[in-house]
Parts: sequence; structure tokens; C-alpha cells
Amino acid sequence: MVQDIVEHAVVHYGEKTAMIDGEHALSFVEVNERSLRLAERLRDLGVQKGDAVAVQLPNSWEFAVAHLALARLGAIMVPVNLVYRQKELSFMFSFAHVKAVIAIDEWKGFDHAEMMESLRQTIQTLQHIIIVGERKRPDHYSFEEMLTGNGFSTDYGEVSPDDPMIMMFTSGTESDPKAVIHTYETFIPAHLHNGQEYGLTGDDVMLCLTPMSHMFSLPMILMGLYSGATQVMLSQFSVERVLDAFSQHGVTFCVAAPAHLIDILKGTDETKAYPSKLRLVLTGGTKIPPWMVESFRQRFRCSIVAQWGMTEIGAGSFTRPNDAPHFASDTVGRPCPTGEIGIFDENQKPLPNGQVGEIGFRGRSLFKGYYKNEAATQQFMTKDGFFLTGDLGWKDEEGYVHYVSRKKDIINRGGLKVHAAEIEEVLLSHPHIRQAAVIAVPDERLGERGCAIVSLKEGTTFSLEDMQQYLLEAGMAKYKLPEYLKIIDELPTTASGKVSKGMLRKQYAQMEVK
Repeated sequence: MVQDIVEHAVVHYGEKTAMIDGEHALSFVEVNERSLRLAERLRDLGVQKGDAVAVQLPNSWEFAVAHLALARLGAIMVPVNLVYRQKELSFMFSFAHVKAVIAIDEWKGFDHAEMMESLRQTIQTLQHIIIVGERKRPDHYSFEEMLTGNGFSTDYGEVSPDDPMIMMFTSGTESDPKAVIHTYETFIPAHLHNGQEYGLTGDDVMLCLTPMSHMFSLPMILMGLYSGATQVMLSQFSVERVLDAFSQHGVTFCVAAPAHLIDILKGTDETKAYPSKLRLVLTGGTKIPPWMVESFRQRFRCSIVAQWGMTEIGAGSFTRPNDAPHFASDTVGRPCPTGEIGIFDENQKPLPNGQVGEIGFRGRSLFKGYYKNEAATQQFMTKDGFFLTGDLGWKDEEGYVHYVSRKKDIINRGGLKVHAAEIEEVLLSHPHIRQAAVIAVPDERLGERGCAIVSLKEGTTFSLEDMQQYLLEAGMAKYKLPEYLKIIDELPTTASGKVSKGMLRKQYAQMEVK
């Protein structure tokens, strides 16, 4: 349980630095005290065990403290990405019955506090808005001010392993909501085992470049506390900031999406030496380019761990630090210590090694189900308890998993999932558009980008700029916008009149722009 992990950290690591965030440096004792105080203030507001509390913050010590406080209180954390706007959050908050939200005041010129207030006017369950940064409204609460006073009584309330701990959305569509529920049992033990496999110790300095609202980085908070590692918080990514963190703080363990590593490679000189203490880089979230693995390993003289997973299962497989280097280029490793992976055909029958099929996972970290969507939960489960992931791959004779592609019609833009149907629905509402389809096209840096293919009504025009502006005005998050537009006379259709995406993918699959 979280309480045990934090107490373990206080006893064993005490005044050692637990988190570095700009000018802030917090010891393990201070992290414990701040999370206890926040838990108490939240309880004063009426937040109880089982209540849903959303968190929309950048990677920061505040995010980590909020995570710990909610877990100790028994509240359900609903972490949401900073790129989400009112359209997405309105559905998520209503569906999850969010009672309170902890949000940044503003981010990259956007007023998150004002957006949260607007949401509160329409969502009946949303009662409290807690702001990190400048509080502009008297009926909002200051995060900093909530850290004063006495701490939460450690013996108050009982949290059991099977209680819900986290709710994470993998789909924001009302027609088929997929809000993943993880309990304390499915979220904590398996990830602590993974931390041991990564070789995390009190000598490590960790840096997560992927958002902590994502399943890739969220477990790192507890892994770091348990192992006694120091965690460096970087609120915004840039190559310069990362290199500064490497040198200034002596980062030894880095979590990054392939897009981050490609940017670092392109932002550094292959003829220069970059001295660092970096020993291990953990990457995944989208297809991992082999050239990137080799280049990064050589330039920074570190090991690369290739990982495969998803919100429903956490880290399903990964290479180990002592694996031969080529495994991180060619595979996504072996199953995690507390899970197993099977490969299945279209009839859910197990396939032998070497044959491509759908990747299935079962184990301790498997989620408890989709909130209020039992039909979807059962749809993806085999009779033997394997969760069918929608990803295609195969296993070799040594047990290593080779990732091939995905079955689902989802664009994986640098680890952020974009549902094509959601964009198509808005495009089809445009007065000039007759047919619309959105497909993924390969991209060297992000893995995939979106391409919209449309046919127009006679006598009308439509441009890439028109499309992006229209989608933004409809409330679409910026990262979901297709970055390519193709206008053709007629989209191919099936006998039933549906657009044939298979034919479109074949035609435009080689659009990769490097």
C-alpha cells in the first residue's frame, strides 16, 4: 500500500533528497508531510474514500504529492493530460463523477483555472477547484495554502488492496467510454517488481520526460520512493533542458518516448562527447525505431530498455538492462515478472512461437475493468483470463515479444492515442465535406501522424488550415488535429456503403515525412 511505501521511504531515506523541481528540493520526510497535509485538507473539503478527484498538472512535485495524498485518503485519482480541453474533460468529469480537481493556473498561455470554473458550472458533481499557482477566484483553493496545518492521521480509514485507486481514460467518446480502473493491488506490487528489474536503487537519479498523467511515467513516482532514488521533475521538454538535467543533477535513469530520444539525437552533435552518468533509458509507448536505439546508446554510452504496455496492463513486457543490446532494437522484451503473454488468432486460439497474432496479457497488473462498461471489459477477455490488447506481434523461442502493429483504428501520435472516428464525426459536420476518413501515416519522430482524406461538395473548397481551424473551434485538442489533408473526388466504399479504410491505407501508407 502507498502508506507502507512512504513510511518505508521515510525510515530508510529520511532527509535524503527525494524530488528536485527547479528551485525546490524535497526530502523524503517533506514529501511524506506534504502528502499527509494535503490529504487532511481534502478530507476537510468532504473528499472521502471512493470519491473521484481529477489532476491536470505538469510533471512536478505537486503532481507527485497529489498522487500520494489521494492514494492515502482512498480517493480515486483521475489523471488527465494537459492537452485536454473542455470538450474532452466535460465528458470525462461527468462520466467519472469527479468531485474535485487539482489543476495548474495556466499553461502555455491557456487559462486552465478558468476552464475548470466553466466545467463546474455544468457538471453537478464538481464541487472544488484547487489551483497550483496563482489563485484568481476567492471560491477556488490554493494548493500551496492547503499544505499548511496538521497532517492526515495515518490510522484514519482503511484502504484495502481491492479498492479502486486510479481511473485513466483511454477513450473519451460517449458512445464507447473506456475508463480503466486500477486498484491498489493491480497498480502497486507489479510496478515495484518492475523497478527491481530496472535495477533502481538509492544511487539513481530519475527523470521522466513523458507526462506523469500517462501510465508510462505515473508508476515511477512510487518506484522512486520505494527504491530511495531522487526524482528530477521537468515540467516542459526541450533538448537543452534535458541535457542540463543530465549534467546538473547527474541523471542515471530516464523515461522517454521515442519522439523525445529522436529530438535529443537531432539536437546533439554525433561528433561530440556528451559526458553523463546516464546508465539506463526506458522507452516505449509507440513503435521503437532500431536506428534510434543504436544511436542513443552510442552517443550517451548507456543501456536502452524497450518496453511494451498500455493503460490496462502497465508494463506488459520489457528488455532487461543485462540483455544483449540487439534485443532492445529487435524486440519489446520478455513479459514482466508478474505477468504472462500469449499470442492468439482471430478465434482466440493460442498460436505457436513465430506466428503473428493478437497479443494477450494476464497477470497481477491487469486492470479490474472499464468503469460502467462491463460489455467492453468482457469483449476483450479470453476464457483463460487473457486481455486481448488489439496489438499484433509474435514470440520467439527465447520468449521475447516482437511487436508488429495494431489492429485498432487509432492514430498513435508520440504515445498519445487519437481516435479517428472522433475526428471524422466533426469533419463530416462541415458544410463543404461530403465524405471523410482519417488514417494514420508513418512518421519517423512521432511514430504516426493523422491524415484526413475527404471528398467535397460540388463548387466548394477546403484547405488544411480550414480543417485545423474548424476542429479547434469544435473544441478538439490540438494534438488530435490531422497534419495532412488529401482531397479526392470519391472515397472508396464497401458494398454496404462504408468508406474502405483498408484501400486508403494501402494508397497513402508511404506518406512518411522525415
